[in-house]
Amino acid sequence: MIKYLILAIIAAIATYLLKDVVSSLGYSAYKETLAALLNMSSIIFAIIGAWIAIIYPRAIGRAFKGKSINDKTLKDADTDADYLSELVEIVMVSAIVLMIVLTIQFAVPIMKEIVTGSWIEYSKYAAFYIVCLLTLSQLYAVFRVILANYFFLNDLRRKNVDGKVDTLHQ
Repeated sequence: MIKYLILAIIAAIATYLLKDVVSSLGYSAYKETLAALLNMSSIIFAIIGAWIAIIYPRAIGRAFKGKSINDKTLKDADTDADYLSELVEIVMVSAIVLMIVLTIQFAVPIMKEIVTGSWIEYSKYAAFYIVCLLTLSQLYAVFRVILANYFFLNDLRRKNVDGKVDTLHQ
């Protein structure tokens, strides 16, 4: 969770450094970014969710059935759990981004009527901070998807090579 705290700090620093620009921005400046976040989060949420269900049915089955497992299966379970934890984190980030973007799109028209006076400027800072944090978080999730695929492919290739070597030794 430290990585998301770092992203929050970066978003706060960006908000502070860009405070003069941020105060002149309206909701329309964020519409395209929010739409892109909504699309990207939806796609990642769906694809990674399906990937988890298709590639790791044994791990999911173990979680729900609660059967005891042998040593080899235990080793596979540990490997599956490592990959799954990474993928589940990505799905959670995308789900949270989806929920917050939907909340923003619902709340902004209402807030435009309620927020007045000096609160408008603070609302603009808060909006920039939230959109910046969501963007950084989603970019990090996409980067994690790329890394997860890269390491998954490397692990698969290593296992294929090990299998070929074992076949040659028999």
